[in-house]
Amino acid sequence: MVNSLDKSECGLGGFPLSKVSAEAELIGAIEKWSVPILFRSGEILFKLGDPPDHTYFVEAGEVLLTMPVSGGEEWTVQAEEGSILGLPAIMGNEPYSLTATVSRDSQIWRLSRENFHQLMQENPRVCCNVLQILAGEVLAARTALSKLLG
Repeated sequence: MVNSLDKSECGLGGFPLSKVSAEAELIGAIEKWSVPILFRSGEILFKLGDPPDHTYFVEAGEVLLTMPVSGGEEWTVQAEEGSILGLPAIMGNEPYSLTATVSRDSQIWRLSRENFHQLMQENPRVCCNVLQILAGEVLAARTALSKLLG
């Protein structure tokens, strides 16, 4: 049986994916290059280990991100409105490192890897915002790890 670690136990829960938000220009570009989809609670956007086919912008709703840890436990992070999911996988062309499950009916924009890369090449300001978001994710993960180990 897999249990979710309490926020106070794992040190990861309660931290945002990134304290850096998507700027209006990035959101507009995502909406231009992608399609909005209504995902129902319980639907899976991607699973740990899946190839990175899409990145996702949560316009409305919530998505639960989970990652297994030792002892059969799992860390969870709630991604809320304004979150962009799958960036590390898309940018690094590596499998997704988390599983993303819709936890409440959500309006989500799904952007293909090909369109994401085209968008990044055509707009340096958008590219900089994506890098800022990724840097924010790294900082949030390091902060959580520090609390866990500290």
